[in-house]
Amino acid sequence: MEIYELKNKITELLAAARVIVQKFGHTKKFAKHPVAFVIKQHENFNDMKLVRFLRRDRLGRMLGYGRDLNETTFSKARDRMEPEIMEELNNWIVEDRMKGKQLKLMSQDSTDVFAYSRKDAEAKWGHRTPSRKEQLMQGGGTEKELFFGYKLHAVVDVETEIPIAVKIIPANTNDKKLFPCLYNFVKESFQIQFMAKFLADAQYHSSKIRSALRNDNLVPVIPFSGNQWRKTEHPTDPDYGKRWAVEHVFSRLKEMFGMAKNRFIGLKKVRIHVYSCLLANLLEYAM
Repeated sequence: MEIYELKNKITELLAAARVIVQKFGHTKKFAKHPVAFVIKQHENFNDMKLVRFLRRDRLGRMLGYGRDLNETTFSKARDRMEPEIMEELNNWIVEDRMKGKQLKLMSQDSTDVFAYSRKDAEAKWGHRTPSRKEQLMQGGGTEKELFFGYKLHAVVDVETEIPIAVKIIPANTNDKKLFPCLYNFVKESFQIQFMAKFLADAQYHSSKIRSALRNDNLVPVIPFSGNQWRKTEHPTDPDYGKRWAVEHVFSRLKEMFGMAKNRFIGLKKVRIHVYSCLLANLLEYAM
């Protein structure tokens, strides 16, 4: 969808941002910056192109930018901005769109966000599984590989493909360790249908995870991870294949909204970048 067709949605985003930024001690005028970062990712701009666009376009005037706008405006805004502003803005939109809906199918997974520089002190070495597109290009290899950077962990509502719980952390944390905080957020924030299904791959094979889900009357649809004595046993549940919904979201974030083009150093700025991509995805598909 063209950015001009999203004017009403951008106005709604700006109104929410004005409320949120004040909670962090900023003025209402500061709200234009998080919205600009969302536009940047929606259009796949770099900062220079974003400046040129907002200086000449009516959207820039609507947000409150003037002729003095330059690249340093956005670098200074990132320095001043708490990533929690972007997090709250993302959660506000997600919870509003999911209001009154019962979750029937959820899928959890993680994806890589490569560090921009090996000098990034907060980035860590972790493991990633090549995407299906990469597997096809490499001739079908699915073996894990090391990478340096961060990970986006997400639980996605399968029916709407909306990420309903997310966490961005250095890459060295095991995926299943993120289950408790994401799952607890989902329980606290959304309505879950009785015997809803929780879909995940073998990375989330754990008796603790299965017990937590069953205790809440959810159905874990997770493979039993194999070892040297037995192969991985994939679930026979017909909905298991729908766990790819989370992969569809990751693919859009990387290929359409520029998440793979991380140009920032440090967890704070990487979080702002990833949340900007998540919000661009919501702007296009959920608002």
